[in-house]
Amino acid sequence: MSAQRAGRGVSMHLQDLPNASDDATFFGGHGSRPEDWGAHIPAERFSHLALGVTNLDRSEEWYRDVIGLDVVGRNLTAEPLPHSVLQMNTGQLMILVQGREIHIPGRSGVHHGFMLTPNQYRRAHDRLKELGYDIGDERQQYRAHGEYSIDIEDPDGHRYQLQTYGPEANLPMPGAGIVDCGTPDTYRVGDVRAFKDGNFFLVRHHEGFLALSRWCRHMNGTVIYQKAHWHFVCPFHDATYDRRGVDAPFMGNRAQGPLHLHPITFGPEGHIRVDTDTIIPRDGYDASQAAQPPAAELAAAR
Repeated sequence: MSAQRAGRGVSMHLQDLPNASDDATFFGGHGSRPEDWGAHIPAERFSHLALGVTNLDRSEEWYRDVIGLDVVGRNLTAEPLPHSVLQMNTGQLMILVQGREIHIPGRSGVHHGFMLTPNQYRRAHDRLKELGYDIGDERQQYRAHGEYSIDIEDPDGHRYQLQTYGPEANLPMPGAGIVDCGTPDTYRVGDVRAFKDGNFFLVRHHEGFLALSRWCRHMNGTVIYQKAHWHFVCPFHDATYDRRGVDAPFMGNRAQGPLHLHPITFGPEGHIRVDTDTIIPRDGYDASQAAQPPAAELAAAR
């Protein structure tokens, strides 16, 4: 187990990466659990998306050349109106149905999103720029770390979001330097205290203190603490951790390894100091990971 420096000051841009990936992004979600099938429909994926368009030739060309869908053919379903069937590389179909008037979902707040690999996103970015599309991301400040997105409209005004996650989505987030967390005697065994500025939780166990990073091991989702259940949860992809930051033994738990730690030291006056610029990866938990206060502070806490 060795410490690593967090990515302070590192600025990465997907378009500049020489070796972007073609691996599909594992994208959150709660998934389908067999134990839930009695109460819920176990829908794993949608089969098709039908959209109204006013010009079938124009729309077919747009979805083929801009979005990159494969044209399967014309009038292949039971739909009575003229239509074109296109297919995504994951097998789902998009059916473009021609009509005189259409309802634009985007005007009611509805839009559709495509999750791309980094290389697919790079090619889409370059193609849209070549075609003269405005590819600026007005909502960039609200994006997750490492998330890239382009909002575009088709010729009839249907809104789409093209998304991907760059490699930096899995890099440690920048820290906040050394954070003073007070003295050990202000913590009882079992206490969990959040330090939002440093993005970590300080937890006291019988063995000592742990400084748990708030960044989940998957796509830097933000972990929250559920006091009623004594667990940490990443709502982004349904991961659950115990108070030591280790994967909780639940069926269907999507945790992808224990939460990272930050090193803890004790100052001259006994104050707990957490170095948020350094992370400690780990594969599990053992008591040596917990930081014990000096003997005087331990005696005072008892």
